[in-house]
Amino acid sequence: MRFIRKFTLVICACLFVLHSFAAETARVSCGMNDGSVQEALMELTPRKIKGSYRLKIKKNQLPPNVKYVDVVFDFAKAKKGQKGYFILGDGRMGAFRADNGFLRERRNVMPIFGMKTPSATFVAIVKKLKYEYSTHVDVIDGEYSVYPRFHLSKEEMGFAPYEDILIDVYFFDDPNAGYSEMGRAYRKYQLDRGEVKPLSERAKNNPQLAYTADTIFVRVKHGAKINRNGIADQTPENEPKVSVNINFDRFKEIMRKLKSSGVEKAEICSVGSNSGGFDGRFPDIFPIEPAFGGEKKFKEAIDYAHSIGYQIVVHVCNTDFYSIAKRFNKDDVARKTDGKLRTGGILAGGRVYNPCFKQVYEKYIEDDYKRLSALGLKGTHHIDVTSCIVPYLCTHPGHPCNRKQTAEYMNKIGFAARKYFGGFGSEGPCDHVASSLDYALYASAYPNWVGGKHPLVDKVAPLWQIVYHGIIVSNPFYYTIDYNIDAPRWFSPYNYVMDPVQRRLKLYEYGGRPTFYFIGYSDDQIIKIREAYEEYQPMKYLQYMFMDYHGEIAPDVFLTRYSDGSEVVTNYTGENFLYKGQNVSALDYKLFKHEN
Repeated sequence: MRFIRKFTLVICACLFVLHSFAAETARVSCGMNDGSVQEALMELTPRKIKGSYRLKIKKNQLPPNVKYVDVVFDFAKAKKGQKGYFILGDGRMGAFRADNGFLRERRNVMPIFGMKTPSATFVAIVKKLKYEYSTHVDVIDGEYSVYPRFHLSKEEMGFAPYEDILIDVYFFDDPNAGYSEMGRAYRKYQLDRGEVKPLSERAKNNPQLAYTADTIFVRVKHGAKINRNGIADQTPENEPKVSVNINFDRFKEIMRKLKSSGVEKAEICSVGSNSGGFDGRFPDIFPIEPAFGGEKKFKEAIDYAHSIGYQIVVHVCNTDFYSIAKRFNKDDVARKTDGKLRTGGILAGGRVYNPCFKQVYEKYIEDDYKRLSALGLKGTHHIDVTSCIVPYLCTHPGHPCNRKQTAEYMNKIGFAARKYFGGFGSEGPCDHVASSLDYALYASAYPNWVGGKHPLVDKVAPLWQIVYHGIIVSNPFYYTIDYNIDAPRWFSPYNYVMDPVQRRLKLYEYGGRPTFYFIGYSDDQIIKIREAYEEYQPMKYLQYMFMDYHGEIAPDVFLTRYSDGSEVVTNYTGENFLYKGQNVSALDYKLFKHEN
């Protein structure tokens, strides 16, 4: 049975020093390995920044045998029926409407959470030990509480705490403040400490990155092994054949049609050109897959892209290794906290083995990037998965990495991609790689997965874009890929928002970059891509602006305001909406460009 007691006097004296000049408090609960819970009240320390307070728990002052630490701020509470909301680091938010419920989120896209209540509006930033907590939303008999739980046991962390727990809280006095102010506070923190730099600054001396922001992204998937029998550990004898979708000759033809249709500039991504096709034989990239035409034909396609003014990159993956690969070595696979290999499901290449990122960086990256660069590839080199997951650990005795160290190696790989190709793109928004990431394929997959539906969640807000627009280029949602193209009803990327009109509005409400991927590039679809390219031209300058405000200014009408004063009004209703004396047509958006 769980029992609760106060911390001993010795622990309280060294760990929870009360500051008489502070007003805000937190109840800190340490769950112990024996099932007991030790609690203490801790006052937050005011910081020099107006309205900001700090909670710090030193790692060497934590109780022995601690399993977890909950930090429940006295102001991070609300009651059913009160006005306001809570918001998670992935932008999901919920009004205070439930009687009971629990939300547990271990994948913190950004290490922040916030609330707007009748008594306070704040954002909390977890600044240390940020990879070791989950965000909890507890609703018990209509009482809401939002707090972080730090998982500190060996079974969870794999290591002793490697840094202090540090959380800074920022309060907003403006009664109209909301998630826009929360996002701007975190953005300022990221910029002020040099973790990220504005896109406008990075693109000045980087023509590849400037090209990325200037045009659309077109991903062409060549094909993959069809592993119908679920062969886990493939061999040359049982390996499925590569099924060809688009070979390199047709790849070249698609680019020709794009150019002739009027798409003057495009960043092209070759997906699956690696050995074995899509997810086929990583860590092997070479030889370039013969079923699609081999390296000679691939080089012809690259050269053709350059000849028509297109930028071209490839898609690789550092998180999925397969035993069929010639370079596969089980000693490179990350170990879990119990010492077992870290593995995943069975994909085209067989059983997924998740490698230690120290090994990936030190053993594979330099050689791979030299060979890929020699082919002439330039642009936002796409690495699958990396930015879609929070960093995992490795307990292998030969190359141990805690989660923070894994994040550091992921960034080293991203910086290497910038060095060789000009940029680093990846799948999702997780900001442990914010310092090296240049493009996110989608910032949210809501409501289908990785930040999906939950009974306590009502909707998603562009919190990530408020933080990172003008820093990292992005497409906002999984379902806004191929935003203006009709799709089969069964196809998962679109099965939340089927209507291309709705997908189009959401893309521009969130300041997205048009991105194409899950299509066959028929002639009709080429025309749609040209239309998207043309639509993007008057909007693309906004990629260099911060997103400063987002809000609903009338039912189903949203305003997005940028740092230069430009505004986009998105009208999801069936009637025209009047803004600043101008009509925003039904089911349309309108740019109000700031004129100097």
